[in-house]
Amino acid sequence: MSKPFGSGSVTVQPSRGLWQASYLGQKVTYSEARFGAMAETLAHRALLRLQAGNFDPVSDDLQFKLSWRMLDAARQLGLSLGQLRQWMLTGMLNGHEIKPPMRDVKGVDRITGCELMLAQERLAECKSGLSLCNG
Repeated sequence: MSKPFGSGSVTVQPSRGLWQASYLGQKVTYSEARFGAMAETLAHRALLRLQAGNFDPVSDDLQFKLSWRMLDAARQLGLSLGQLRQWMLTGMLNGHEIKPPMRDVKGVDRITGCELMLAQERLAECKSGLSLCNG
């Protein structure tokens, strides 16, 4: 199944759980086994970055593998630790409903790099008014 998106596309292989973004001969694949339900979101994000010409697979892979302490993640997001914790509990940040980052299941009081990256993008979209701020 393929969804055209500009001059690139995002395809899915449901039986294998693979999402693939392709643009001008470049292909990036995300598996549901590794990224869960975020695989589709990551494929669409990769396609946008491929089209913009700023996709770096090495940098992305390294960031995905990082596990951030809550305090460091809060700083990266421009929030206090209390704001981040409240956002993760309620799904609300500064009066807006925004999907919060999920905790890293492999560490105590940590967030995966992938979740942090997606949270940064959701916050940026909300601040710029490009979305309805509901994740």
